[in-house]
Amino acid sequence: PAAGEMERLPEELLMRVVSLTSPPDACRAAAVSRAFRAVADSDAVWSLFLPRNLPRFAKGELPRTSPSSKKELFRRLSDQPALLPHKLVSMQLDRATGAQRFTLSARALQIPRCTNRAPVGSLSNCSKGNKRFFSEAAQFYRVNELEIRAKVQRKMLSQNTTYAVYLVFKLAYVYYEFGFTYEVASIGVAGRESTRQVSVQGYIKDGDGDGNAPQRHIFQGCRGTLSCDAITSGEDIHFPRENANGWMEVELGEFHNDEADDGGEVSISFTGESKYCLTVLGIELISKQQKPT
Repeated sequence: PAAGEMERLPEELLMRVVSLTSPPDACRAAAVSRAFRAVADSDAVWSLFLPRNLPRFAKGELPRTSPSSKKELFRRLSDQPALLPHKLVSMQLDRATGAQRFTLSARALQIPRCTNRAPVGSLSNCSKGNKRFFSEAAQFYRVNELEIRAKVQRKMLSQNTTYAVYLVFKLAYVYYEFGFTYEVASIGVAGRESTRQVSVQGYIKDGDGDGNAPQRHIFQGCRGTLSCDAITSGEDIHFPRENANGWMEVELGEFHNDEADDGGEVSISFTGESKYCLTVLGIELISKQQKPT
């Protein structure tokens, strides 16, 4: 229909149409006509793009005066992360879908054998600039027993949403030649626990494999790196990939946060026995609507 005909459509119908799209589509719809613009910029529509249960944020993370509209609040939370109380965890919305991404800093993790927590160069605190990560990382140097644990309150996560959990790290080298070891990752929620084998020593080379059945790996050892074919058939090992910032990300598992909020928590663990020169930046919880970057 012509723009003039759209002006005569019922507002409820226009609102229904726009609310079934995505945040970018809603912004584009605002250019269609005056009627679409009024609906596409309305709080009623943008309330549907925002998570139903936004967490509390640290003091000063949002403007002193609340954003003038739900659309402006969405823009603020998608432009850069916002710190939660205690400033150890941040949340950011995906601009395309509104999906939540939570980042747990190294200080939010339970790491009994960590040897150091050190600055990590140019990455800034997530409350400043367009950065997802924090300014400190946990370092492991020749640790016999590697153990990283974390807990996340389910009530701050989106309901009826499946999340993937990623460990973000860098590995300088390992203290053996090309013998290969695996670590165990565990995700526990609502009395259920799932485990998988993961590797921080090997990684998938860009362009090889699909993440589940890689055809080629690069293994790191004290004498350099080794490129080789896929691991033994039948081994279900999850390997990391390099993200846009040059850090490695390995998926520790996934879980579904049910519609009903029982006030429980998600338990995350990553354990191994090898010796590493490992730097852990944090853990990310990413809605399956959103891809890691």
